[in-house]
Amino acid sequence: MRVAIVGGPGIGKSTLVRQLGDLYHNGSYGEGEKGVWHPDVLEDIAHGRNAVGVTAYFAALYDANYRDAADHDRPDRVIFFEGARITLEAHLAEYPEESHARLRMVMEIGERWTPDRVIVLTSSTATIEKHIKLRNRPHELAENMVRRFRLIDAEFRRLASHYPNTVVIDRDGLEFHERTGLLGIIAAAGLPAHPEIPYQQLGD
Repeated sequence: MRVAIVGGPGIGKSTLVRQLGDLYHNGSYGEGEKGVWHPDVLEDIAHGRNAVGVTAYFAALYDANYRDAADHDRPDRVIFFEGARITLEAHLAEYPEESHARLRMVMEIGERWTPDRVIVLTSSTATIEKHIKLRNRPHELAENMVRRFRLIDAEFRRLASHYPNTVVIDRDGLEFHERTGLLGIIAAAGLPAHPEIPYQQLGD
């Protein structure tokens, strides 16, 4: 089973992908962050430029992940991805209308990814602002990140009903470093139960 986790910037996608991958004892595929991306990508995102180049870059990154996962997929596995075709489409809102036709051509690569479930994470702006400030990353300007989040989050919410097997989950109150938060996501998304590693009190 392939599960894509998507949402606006700062929503906690990377954390949730890693945590669920560990909980299910399967591989997970994040999109990476500053140290993984080409150095020019962050600058172009921050300035809202090179729309086609940025989108093509992330499309290629996601495609590499989905292709690699195909070698490890089995009926008894649950594999988590950060990103899906809906991600590319939601980010159209960041760019001017005149670039949309070329961007949609780039997005066609996402037609072959076909995750079995897509989880769209959404949240209140206040929660996102808190998380962005807690991350305290020098390359992230909180005001700009919140602006981008509002724009992209609205698109994810609008698009979700147009994508099959997609569920929208409000992450407010769910901490992804806590077991209850992870179990809340699993239940809301209708994912199969995770395998539990037994723990015994064996004494000293």
